[in-house]
Amino acid sequence: MNARPPPTLSTPRPAVVTVGDELLYGERENGNQRWLLSRLQTLGHPAELALSLPDDLGAIAHWIAALVARGCAPILVSGGIGGTHDDCTRQGVAAGLGLRLELHPECDAILAERYGERYTPQRRRMAELPAGCSLLPNVGGAPGFRSGDVFGFPGFPEMLQPMAEAVLAEVLPRNDVETVSIEATLAVMEGDIALDVEAFSRDHPGARIGIYPVSGGGPPAVTLRLRLPADDAATHSAFDTLVANLRVRCAG
Repeated sequence: MNARPPPTLSTPRPAVVTVGDELLYGERENGNQRWLLSRLQTLGHPAELALSLPDDLGAIAHWIAALVARGCAPILVSGGIGGTHDDCTRQGVAAGLGLRLELHPECDAILAERYGERYTPQRRRMAELPAGCSLLPNVGGAPGFRSGDVFGFPGFPEMLQPMAEAVLAEVLPRNDVETVSIEATLAVMEGDIALDVEAFSRDHPGARIGIYPVSGGGPPAVTLRLRLPADDAATHSAFDTLVANLRVRCAG
């Protein structure tokens, strides 16, 4: 494989892009998006944006360009890098970055060796990649690619996950403090505590807190979910105090 640029991103602003008509039509659960978002959160670098896009060159090009202009990096793209008529992620990424699509000699050689006599013109399309990109190793199939801070992965989870793990270990700065989530459920309607939670969020900008109504047909209830660095004892304590005070008020 040709060498990839080694730099670690000093201030990551990750974005996750999953491509496939079947995702937008609700025909398949978007497991790749959920897995990537979960890994980024666990690694202490939660995604800034997550998009699901159709198998449409123009849409992919538009949103890749928009994410780059916004300053997102890394941009993790899964799906649509195969050689069928509806696989247009390679083309869309190239267009979004203002690059031409060209045959990548190393990728071409890898695929020719892998497929042998079954290396058809259709399969050879998988070696047409954004100009100047580098390859992401894939022991189970066609390589992925890196073009700047955009990373293209196959949509098969068994391929995507080990490839993405390797990329994230390389490009994300080490974060020794794990991000954790703390939850508390209160028998109250969200509007009754919205101002209290808003004040907490304002007072603790390093954490993220959300209010989520509990479904199921029972009495009104909400779950408060706080996401914070595992070593942020002060915010954890303040959340415990907030929950205790709200429980007393709700009971009254």
